[in-house]
Amino acid sequence: MDPSFLFAGVRFDRKRFAADVNRFKQHSGALLADEHDDDKHGGQTQNGSDAIASLNMVESTGVQKKKKKKRKLKHEDESSFNIFKPPEVNNDKSEQKPSVKRKIPEAEFVGLQRKKYRIHVAGHNIPAPLLDFDQLKTQFRCKSYLMQNIANAGYREPTPIQRQVIPVLLAGRECFACAPTGSGKTLAFLLPILMRLKVPSKDGVRAVILCPTRELALQTTRELKKLIVGKKFRVRVMTKALARCSDFSKLPCDILVSTPLRLDALLKESKIDLGRVEHLVMDESDKLFEMGFVEQIDAVVASCTHPSITRSLFSATLPDSVEELARTIMHDAVRIVIGERNSAAQTVKQRLVFVGTEEGKLLALRQIFKESLQPPVLIFVQSKERAQELHRELENDDIKVDSIHADRTQAQRDAAVEKFREGKTWVLIATDLLGRGMDFKGVNVVINYDFPHTSASYIHRVGRSGRAGRSGQAITLYTEEDVPLLHSTAHIIQASGCEVPGWMLSLPKGPKRKAPTSREAISTRPPLEAKVFKRKANKPLKVKPVPDAKGTNENQLKSKKSRKGQHISDEGVLT
Repeated sequence: MDPSFLFAGVRFDRKRFAADVNRFKQHSGALLADEHDDDKHGGQTQNGSDAIASLNMVESTGVQKKKKKKRKLKHEDESSFNIFKPPEVNNDKSEQKPSVKRKIPEAEFVGLQRKKYRIHVAGHNIPAPLLDFDQLKTQFRCKSYLMQNIANAGYREPTPIQRQVIPVLLAGRECFACAPTGSGKTLAFLLPILMRLKVPSKDGVRAVILCPTRELALQTTRELKKLIVGKKFRVRVMTKALARCSDFSKLPCDILVSTPLRLDALLKESKIDLGRVEHLVMDESDKLFEMGFVEQIDAVVASCTHPSITRSLFSATLPDSVEELARTIMHDAVRIVIGERNSAAQTVKQRLVFVGTEEGKLLALRQIFKESLQPPVLIFVQSKERAQELHRELENDDIKVDSIHADRTQAQRDAAVEKFREGKTWVLIATDLLGRGMDFKGVNVVINYDFPHTSASYIHRVGRSGRAGRSGQAITLYTEEDVPLLHSTAHIIQASGCEVPGWMLSLPKGPKRKAPTSREAISTRPPLEAKVFKRKANKPLKVKPVPDAKGTNENQLKSKKSRKGQHISDEGVLT
């Protein structure tokens, strides 16, 4: 039997048994010298030697374990650090190596900035984008009053379109810019105009801004007046009253905002001189060319004969046809596109709702309002007749609704827009033309009651919501007749980051429709009753005349004489 087995798992305390250890050490030399006598003593000496060897083995094993443990603790102390102890600072500057920072070339930095803000440009020698509004003062010497007005208007940092367009226009370059709706295009061209005009002047009109509608012209003027506080710049909107002026040159004006038709009419009558115009801006340019204003715009461009004039076009959609027309009237123009070209705003949650037929639209609309009516709501239809019909139907549902279309007077349209801005109207019904470019801040929901017949129309409709970084929602109703138009709209929705069924994306590309689809009247009444109701609604109201003191009605007598053979009822209404 191996004697070391007796010491397995035993730790020998050398300090406690020091006397015994010394006794073994004294006799260990003699025992080893007399090895030849081991056989004579019957294995007793061997057993003693084995015991000493086993004792030394146990002792050495314990010592090795202690050494390993100490090494481990020492290693941990060297690799760990105390969070409460401040790090040692090497004050020997000779041993410190200077950190070398890689300087980014200017061209590479400009490219990184454009990539960050998804700015796509085309042209040569294009100025670098702005870093912030403070750069306007340090680099471009912007006046202090203008910097203060920018801050008071709530602008904290420039949007992507403003970062690139402002330096381009300040450099005197012409451009046509395409950016999503609500991205700040108006400020992008107003700031350079004011900075380059510097001070008011009595020399005549020095800047012209063309808009497709009077409502958009008024909105642009409202934004412009916020920026000229503290300066006596004269800004005028071309209205009917102003157009009747005998000689427009006698009215001092620095910046003129107008529609092409009214400005062209004044040019034909030689009531206005545009020879001193230094800046010509065409806002919502695709709609200007689409509406047949090409001749009027050509007349305006031809009248602006200043040698250093700067022309610029702005829109949320930039078709190839508009770009080709723009290049014919511009010199060395820069193209600026933010994000994807002809895309909807990514801040708007968009979805398509199938309603089957025209009758299902009104039922679906009422269901949407019943589930969650989140005013303000903007509804788009394709014609003024359908706007009137939908207005009548929603009025019966006790909804605060109003409408703007071409058949309403200018005062009625202005009042409807103002009530919608103030929150007195919950739902506003509009057509494509009057809804183009209008900046209704805080519109929660846009509903396309009639499916838009072009992609540009869809993008501009949806863009009335989700402006200036706010979130919004867009609901588009479609019927069986609208399925051929789903292809392009579905791809626009998908590009904006919203979910679209796969079968819509695989649909064939539909035909291009220049005119909207003819649709049935908006009504939940039976067909015969709807015709009678429509005839009565279109019929002018006649007030019952007040009889005179003699008890006879002179108006009735005159009417009887002039309309022989026709019967007049007792209420005085012709039947």
